[in-house]
Amino acid sequence: MILFTRALARDFRTLFARCVAGRPRGPAPPVVVRITGAVRTLAATTAEGVTLTHASTAPKEPDDLLVLPASVLAEVEGGADGAVTLDRESKLRGVLRWPGGTGPRTRPVELILPGKQHERTAPPALSAVPAKVLAALHECGRTAAKESGRYALSKVQVQGKNGRVVGTDGRAALLWAGFTFPFPDDVLVPAVPVFGSKPLSRVTEVKLGRTATHLVVTAGPWSVWLPTDARAKYPDVAGVIPRSAPTTVAIDPSDAAALLPVLPGLPGKDDENRPVTLDADRGVRVRGRTESGPRIGDTKEMPLPRSTATGPAVRVALDRRVLTRALVLGCRTVRLAPDKPVVFTGDDVTFVAAQLDPDLCAPPGADETPTNSTPTPPERCPIVKPEPNDPAPPRGDPTDPLELAEDLRAALAEAAGRAARLVAALRQGTKQKKVLSALMTNLKQLNLGGTS
Repeated sequence: MILFTRALARDFRTLFARCVAGRPRGPAPPVVVRITGAVRTLAATTAEGVTLTHASTAPKEPDDLLVLPASVLAEVEGGADGAVTLDRESKLRGVLRWPGGTGPRTRPVELILPGKQHERTAPPALSAVPAKVLAALHECGRTAAKESGRYALSKVQVQGKNGRVVGTDGRAALLWAGFTFPFPDDVLVPAVPVFGSKPLSRVTEVKLGRTATHLVVTAGPWSVWLPTDARAKYPDVAGVIPRSAPTTVAIDPSDAAALLPVLPGLPGKDDENRPVTLDADRGVRVRGRTESGPRIGDTKEMPLPRSTATGPAVRVALDRRVLTRALVLGCRTVRLAPDKPVVFTGDDVTFVAAQLDPDLCAPPGADETPTNSTPTPPERCPIVKPEPNDPAPPRGDPTDPLELAEDLRAALAEAAGRAARLVAALRQGTKQKKVLSALMTNLKQLNLGGTS
């Protein structure tokens, strides 16, 4: 009996690990292999109730049902399409066989007795939806909170009537519209990262349906059954979007491409909120400034020369991760209003985020360093010591009487020194005059000098 290929074992294990929000808890659930009507289905269900299935053809295989330990997938997985087969020795025992790098490999396996918990619900009627719904579920799941509180912020809302997928953590929100869903109401489902996995990114045919307890998303041979939560509450995310914004910034695609690699390294990256300033005043600029540490005040600016701004000049502080995410999602139109959330929009995508404290806005400065250059420390002026005869620089009004007394003492000492030097010079001059006079007298007496 052929169970699956080694490549399928690898992909199934990868996707199933991403059907869990956060760290897996408890023992790994078993894998159910069912063959019915020449169709082979692999299925596994997480502790939270998310089920992953894969369907493939199984010609000439008899109908059967068996339950394997999850550890089997990790042992037999590989990059090739070699078949993994099972030779059953009894109802709960068998031998696995698969091709290995050095030759055929075998492993005895203890099967698990099937029960009601391994039965599957019949799939619902499915309707085709655009493949971008996978990206919507993935990105809205990334926006959701890790844990829920009063509202179920750890879940993703699928709005049937509005054709929209929504995710929020209470600080930022993502709304992805443009879908037609085959049900009218809104449902809450777990925020799981499986929809961003590589095996699903290659799929172009996506369908969606709903049972009484699950939202089913099918991508090619893969299906993800998401349990719906009918009792939890969810906030009105669309209601927080400002109805009007006086300033609109249109970020050019080439400016966005140039800004994205620069954003992580702008000053302030180690600050708590990682702030950057979006400045729409006589052009569009993004500015970073260090708010703490030894390089406090260090500022760099990234001009966006091809981008435009309309409306009153405005300057807002944002978490740089918010701006980066908006640009990656293709939301390059920014609507700004004082003291209101910043709204980024793109094709069917709206990303809303709260502004940071206005005190974190970095003002423009003449001494800003371009982002493509290395900042150089300011030149230090040499200290020029005054000459002894130079007048002392003004000191201002002294605040301490001892300082005034010290200045007076130094001035008196300098005056006394000058007086002593003057007296010594005078004495030296008088002595020289007496010596010259005695010499002239001796010369006259010896008649050697003639007339003086």
